[in-house]
Amino acid sequence: MTDSANQDTQLFLTGSDGTEIAFRHVAGDGPTVVWLGGFKSDMTGSKAQALADAARTDGWDFLRFDYAAHGASSGTWEDARVGQWRQNVLDVVDSLTTEPLVIVGSSMGGWMASLLIRDRPDRVKAAVFIAPAPDFATELMLPSLSPEDRRALEVSGFFHLRGYDYDVPMSQAFFDEARDHLVLDKPLPFDGPVHILHGLNDEVVPWQHGVRLAQHISAKDVTMTLIKGGDHRLSSTADLTRLVETVRGLAKS
Repeated sequence: MTDSANQDTQLFLTGSDGTEIAFRHVAGDGPTVVWLGGFKSDMTGSKAQALADAARTDGWDFLRFDYAAHGASSGTWEDARVGQWRQNVLDVVDSLTTEPLVIVGSSMGGWMASLLIRDRPDRVKAAVFIAPAPDFATELMLPSLSPEDRRALEVSGFFHLRGYDYDVPMSQAFFDEARDHLVLDKPLPFDGPVHILHGLNDEVVPWQHGVRLAQHISAKDVTMTLIKGGDHRLSSTADLTRLVETVRGLAKS
């Protein structure tokens, strides 16, 4: 880490696949809290920023970054794959951290967090999941396709996912590759504490999917908080306070 990173300046790491991975680091004490963001999100979102602000105030070590084809990192969406994002996580953790990790995974970041627990079990001390979406490509997205989108995928090999700043092209190749990185199809051993936060009004990732992860992971210390009225983003003032307090308890333990 450089002195400029102490001020949460945006820096870049060249990943093992050549991706220029944008990251920001708040230098501090104790375990490194690592933010793992969601699908089509970036590290400047309100939840990541709330954690960065708390880290700066409290003295945590906090690291956030953008996956390939997200935010300020390089890469094209058409080439992006779950395995590439998994490798981005490993590159960041292996190159930029040395302390035990408290990982915070939001939505798709919950999939990345699960893969990190599987791939680096000796590094992860504790995990916080926010509306976790492990295996979402095949477990949530494909089953919810409209007949029109399903037909487009079958005929042309892709469809356009709506609901973002622009329609996101999703290819059959993306879904085929995603099946190589499933975590809910085999045991997920973990001994550290796990906290899951999920909104009861989540229309993107049903809260039952969070329960499935809670039941699937082997950790005995698993706490799940269901938030009445909470949506998928969980970005209200009360939601952000809850998140910060949850992470604070693990970062300082």
